[in-house]
Amino acid sequence: MNEILLSLLVLSLPLQFGRHFWLKNSYIFGLKVDYLSPTLYFQDILIVFLVVQYFRKNPPRFNRKVFLFSIFYFLFSIFNILFSLTPLLSLFAWLRISEFILLGLVVSKNSHKVLEILGKTLPVGLIFEFGLGFVQTLTQSSVGGFFWFLGERTFNVLSPGIARGVWLGNVFLRPYGTFSHPNSLAGFILVAIILTLSKKKLNLLDKLSVSLGFALIILCFSRTVWLVVLTLEIYFVLSKIFLGFKAGFRSKKLSLNFPYLFSLSSILVTIFLFLRTTMEASSFENRRRLAEYAFTIIKQNPLFGIGANSFIISLAQKNTAWQWFYWLQPVHNIFLLAASETGLIGLVAFSMFLALSLGNLVKKRSPSSFYLLTSIFGILFTGLFDHYWLTLIQNQLLFVVVLGLSWGQENVKIVR
Repeated sequence: MNEILLSLLVLSLPLQFGRHFWLKNSYIFGLKVDYLSPTLYFQDILIVFLVVQYFRKNPPRFNRKVFLFSIFYFLFSIFNILFSLTPLLSLFAWLRISEFILLGLVVSKNSHKVLEILGKTLPVGLIFEFGLGFVQTLTQSSVGGFFWFLGERTFNVLSPGIARGVWLGNVFLRPYGTFSHPNSLAGFILVAIILTLSKKKLNLLDKLSVSLGFALIILCFSRTVWLVVLTLEIYFVLSKIFLGFKAGFRSKKLSLNFPYLFSLSSILVTIFLFLRTTMEASSFENRRRLAEYAFTIIKQNPLFGIGANSFIISLAQKNTAWQWFYWLQPVHNIFLLAASETGLIGLVAFSMFLALSLGNLVKKRSPSSFYLLTSIFGILFTGLFDHYWLTLIQNQLLFVVVLGLSWGQENVKIVR
């Protein structure tokens, strides 16, 4: 039963199958904002069953460190809710955070099985998202029908606020897949590719999924993800060349296998893309203005912030011009977002946990640890320029799974 639940959870990671509840504070200027809507997802049901099953098999025992952490966590969340601009939304946000902590615990205790399931299901998700995203770009609109239930939004290239790309003077719809934004999709696909490449032996399906996943990243036109891809692939190629020199090229350190050839080709393609595209000045300016406002919030609310999930509410109260509506979003930096909504206390706690997770992986020094470290690097780097790892359900879940695996006891590859 546990394996079935874990398999369903991992398989559903790219999906948004859920029921939204629209509260009064879920509307901005009379329009619905998904970020502010408490939502019950299919994954939530699976997580509840997994957590219940875990504690049935592992009854909690008194642990002084766990007890002290629980007291701190409870008191801090209560203060954050009390000082929140929207206490009810902050309450739901902390319930979600608590759920993620428990999921991370379950993943860490079942790391061997989760890694094995990831290796079998991620290629399927990559191919599925590429197929849907490619059709969206080809038709310049959403597909609809059954895909709507899986999380696809209803849109076309002319929809207000839709994400568009420009190539050789032609405007096109960037693919959304089942995600809320192409950047969110690209970040998810990036980590999925990294984890797929960590398999000891790549079969034809794995190679196809990685290639299509990279093609989807190209279509998403997320320059931040492109930069991460370029950085990681250059590092991988140079490390292989260095090992080849060190071994005198008598070993297989520099073998022309799929990961090496894929890295070389992706470097060339990514460099070409950077040379032929430019970043919109308005995008940079809007991100800068959001960051400035985040610093203002931190200065005014240094300890507990303005409440979890309250950034957009505060922004709407200060900026009511219509041209700002489609940029009524969380600040595009996960550390600034954590600091503004949960204060410096929350930022320090978040940063310490990340540091401990990274340190835990460095100590292991196993093949799986290397790819998990690489995944966290990709998450943190893209998180410096966007918010989706802390705000959108698919990215949140994948982030939690990667962090949970970093605390797993088994040093294994994704597939033996």
